[in-house]
Order: sequence, then C-alpha cells, then structure tokens
Amino acid sequence: TGGGRQRPLIAGVGARMSGRPNPMHAAHAMPGLVPVESYDGLLDVALDDGDVPGKSVPRPPARSRAMLAACTLVVALFVLLVAFGALLGKATHSSPIFTPRISANNSGPLVPGAQMMRGVNLGGWLVLEPWIAPSLFYQFLDSDTPAVDEKTLCAMLGPEESRRQLTAFRDAWVTEETFVKLQRIGINTVRLPYGYWVFGDQPSFCPNVTSIGYMDQAVEWAEKHGLRVVLDLHGVPGSQNGFDNSGDSHKAPFGAPLDAHEWMMPENAEIAIDVLRRVARRYKHSSAVVQMGLVNEPIGFALSGHCKANCPIDQELLLAYYQRAWEAIRSENPRVTPVVDVSFRNRNWAVLRTPGMPWLESGAILDSHRYHGWWPRGSAIPQVAHLRQAGCGAYDDIKAMAEEALPTVIGEWSLAVSDCMTFLNGVGLTASMTSPSQCGRVKCPETFGKLPAYTRRDNGSKNENSPLPPGAAGGPDRDGMCPVDPLRAPPGPLSYDAFYTQFAAYAIRGYEASHGWTFWNFKSEVADPRWGFLDMHDAGWLPETLDGWIPPLPACDVPDAALPFAALLWLTVASGVGLALALCLVLALVCGMGSLCARRRGFVQMKTAPSENHAAVELSESVDPNRNVPPVRSRIVDMPADDGFKPI
Repeated sequence: TGGGRQRPLIAGVGARMSGRPNPMHAAHAMPGLVPVESYDGLLDVALDDGDVPGKSVPRPPARSRAMLAACTLVVALFVLLVAFGALLGKATHSSPIFTPRISANNSGPLVPGAQMMRGVNLGGWLVLEPWIAPSLFYQFLDSDTPAVDEKTLCAMLGPEESRRQLTAFRDAWVTEETFVKLQRIGINTVRLPYGYWVFGDQPSFCPNVTSIGYMDQAVEWAEKHGLRVVLDLHGVPGSQNGFDNSGDSHKAPFGAPLDAHEWMMPENAEIAIDVLRRVARRYKHSSAVVQMGLVNEPIGFALSGHCKANCPIDQELLLAYYQRAWEAIRSENPRVTPVVDVSFRNRNWAVLRTPGMPWLESGAILDSHRYHGWWPRGSAIPQVAHLRQAGCGAYDDIKAMAEEALPTVIGEWSLAVSDCMTFLNGVGLTASMTSPSQCGRVKCPETFGKLPAYTRRDNGSKNENSPLPPGAAGGPDRDGMCPVDPLRAPPGPLSYDAFYTQFAAYAIRGYEASHGWTFWNFKSEVADPRWGFLDMHDAGWLPETLDGWIPPLPACDVPDAALPFAALLWLTVASGVGLALALCLVLALVCGMGSLCARRRGFVQMKTAPSENHAAVELSESVDPNRNVPPVRSRIVDMPADDGFKPI
C-alpha cells in the first residue's frame, strides 16, 4: 500500500489441521485453491507446491450495494419531489377554488326565517389595545418602561390625565355616525368588549375612570338604528390570558409571567361575576342587547415564557366559572343568551350537551375566533391554502362544532395573513410568525398623540447610531413608519385586490355555517383593510351592501390537481425531506468508500492450496496516517499443524 499505516484484519484459509476445521471459514475447508489477498504484494514465506503467484487486481468497492440502493432512492425521491412539486404548483395557480360556483351578485334571503349575524367588533374603545390606537401609547415609548396596556397607561398618566385623554379618545373613536355607516352597509350586530373596570370603581385599575356611559350610548344608538348588541367581558381581575386585550398584559419583556388560574380565585372570580350581574341588570329592558359573553379568550394553550403556571386553563374549572357566571346573568336578565368562549379549543366542548347542564335550554352560543395572521409564515403560504381553509375547512369545522356541542359564532376574525401589524403582539414585540423584514410599512398615524422623540429630526437629521428604546420594537421606526401586513397578496394567481375580495367572500360564506360572525375590528388607527371592516368595505372588497348578498360558493369537493391541496403539500414536503436525507446517506457512503478505496488500492491476489504450513492469513488495511499506529505488513502466516488454528 505504498508505506501507508495499517491495521490487521484476520481471515481464515479453509485448512484442516490436527483434525479440527477452521471455525472462522469452514466453507473453505475443501480441496483446491483458496483466494488470498496480500495488500503490499510481499509474501513472508515461500509458496508451496501448487500455489499460484498473484497478480494485481482492483478490489471491488466494499459498499457498492449500499451505494446502488442509496442512489436509486435518491433518484426515486427526486422524481417524486418533481412530480408532487409540479402538481402543487398547478394546484397553487390553477385550483378550482379560484372559480366560485355562484356569482357574488346573486340576491335572496340570507337564512329563511332567521337573521344571520353579520357584525363587527367595536374593539379598542372601552378596552384599550395598543395595536388598535397606537398613538395613545407613543407618549411613553421613549422611556425604558413604556405603557403596554390600559392598566399601565392609567397608572403612568394618573387619574386626572387618564380621564382627560381617555374621554377625548372615546368621544372620537366611536360615534353615532359609526352605527349609521355600519347599518347602511348591511351590518346587523356589534360586539362590544368591556372590562371589569367599566364602572370606574376598581381601585387597582384606572380608578375613577368610568366607561359605562359609553356603553349606554352604544346600546342607545344600536336600538335607534336597528342593530343588535353582544356585550363581551374582555378583561377580568388577574387577566384570563395575559394579553393586552384583557387590559393587563403579562407578556415579556415588560409583564410578569401569568398564572392562568389567578383570575378564577374566589375573590377575583366574584368581582368578574358581579360585574356581569350588574351589566345584565342594567340592560334587561333593552331590545338591542341579545347576548352576553362570559369572558373573552381564556388561554387554552401553553405559551413559552408567557405563563408561570396553569397554562392551558383547566377546562373543568373554566366550565365551573361559566356556570356560575351564567347563573348570575340569568338571575337578572333571563332574556339574553350566554356566549361561551371555546378557549382556543374548538372541538372539545361536547361536554356542554351533558344532560342537566343549562346550555342547550338557554340557547347558548359557542364563540370561536379564527385568524390566519398567526399561521407560521402565513404571508408566504399560497393563496389556495388560505381560500380553502376559509371557505371549506372552517365551514366543515363550524358545522361539526354545532353538531357536537352548541351553535357557533365566529366572534373574531380578520383578513390578515401575518402578525406584522403595529404592536399586534404587544408593545416592544415584533412579528413572531413572519420575518419583520417581510412586513409592509406605512406612515404612522398621530390621531391621539405625537410620534415619540426618537423619530424626530434634529437639525435635519437623526442620530442613527443611538439605540432605540425597548418599546420601539414592533412600532414606529426612526422614520415614523409603522409595520402592517405585507402590501402584496400571498403567492398565487390573484392580484392583491382580487385575492382579498375572494378571501373575504369565502370567509363570510364559511363562517355562516352556523350563526354568523363579527369581524375584528370595525377599524384600526393604522389603516389596514385587513384589520378594519370599514376600510375593507371602502377598498371595494365587499359589495356596496351585505343586505341580501349571498357569498360565492367555493368548489370544496373538487380536489386540486387530482389530489387535495393539503395532501399535495405534505407529499411534496415529505419527498423533499426524504431526498435531503438520502443525499446525506449517499454523501456519507461516498466519503466512507473514498477512504476505504484509498486504503485498498494496489493489493495482490494469489491463490494457495491448503496445507499444514498455511493455516491462516493476516490481512491489513491502511489507517489514518495521522493516527499513531505502527505499520504492519500483510503476510501469510506459517503455523505448524500441531499448533492448531490460532486467530491472529
């Protein structure tokens, strides 16, 4: 082997010695010549009579069969990947889902004998959310500890300034004209979120800042303009989810981790239930208030770094709270319908049909929230997937929920396909499901407050090297631009406007599988039609009026490219992963065989007849030259017959 370092390898020569067969190679214990290999071509003993001198021959690869199998697998998986990828590409751009079965211009009764709920949320009004009205929160963005929710905003402003600023905001955010416009375009319901501090009598939360007068005004306007009202308890003491939509954010980096059962401790639960009782009593004679939500989005999943205990909320404890809350409401106002939030567990409420429970006889409604914005890399997912899920998947799911548990309403949904929206995940938090670099940018609004100091120009320029304050992440950048959903449609054949027009229509069709929907939200200060119903209507993504409008029906029963889109997607991914693994296997074999072949070049093959002198053969292989192993020459070993066979 040209002086390479070697390690011994033993092989038997099929000789019979002292009446004992070679135990290692009994198959060779027969008369005739036996192949023997010597790597360096040098023999330490003379050949016996009958032995045949050797000649140089190439050694066959040790792993040729494995390599052949691996290469075959690579080719097969590559063909599958190309085939499934081509079918997926065809489905992505020419799916039957892009062709509605009926025209959106058809008119007719919505639901014979009933009125389907078609509504919007008046979010961010009585429960502040930084993403809905970010300019209220600009004033503290320059500090190391910004305001992140309504509770901290009130604490930082103080009672007097809190009342002044929140009064100015609430006077402007929702007006009677809002109700007029909503009614004119076919909205028949408003869902009104409020917090346990609505009466202004909670010493630990915006003390002496009341919003009950605004709720009274909303109910009055709804009665005047023929709209129904769903009153939804959005925030409870201790927070039911730790999100800023509860008024009390527990999200890092500014909030303390959540104990998801704290709000159900007796003292906190009693405060929440008493507020429900008082609100039910207040509107027991209102013709507009038809439903009351018992609590909004109690956390039903574990979120890393967000919870310190009890995530997800125990469903039995949650159900016990629901029963107590409904009993309190029914004691004051048996006319309204209870709304039970599914706690992000859509298909896990068959227990509500258990005999003896009050939900069926009370006409209770399940409330499910549907968002595409928190799909991983949602803006990169093809149009066909969003359309099929909205028009087909959600439709089937909602019908199943209604059959298994209770009639279902989609209390919140939007057209966003990413979580890019300004402060959507919280103050100081960027998009988590989409790369922030993929988000769109628009000029930040200043409706209720001036942009923070770090965005302002001094002497015509800004200090680009100074670090941004911690609350700036996910909010205004140095140029005063705010993030929004990507300003383009997801991948597919439809243009921006065409895609969102069809997305809206299919979502409405899918969400009307049971009792209807309320869009989140009626508007947002950072104007984005994917989060604002009025902006969506103004963008032309909806008909002039929803009255009498039947949304287009997607071709749910026709598969994409002869296979369901989901199956095509998973088959493409699986074949791609398999191909990557197979290529790794081939690479490993190539590297292994390359070193083995390098060790085994130039050997000499000879044949030797079994005899008493040739009892065993010691072969050798080269080893890594860098290893400290002394060279060992290959040799045929002389062993007297009376010594028997001894492996070397």
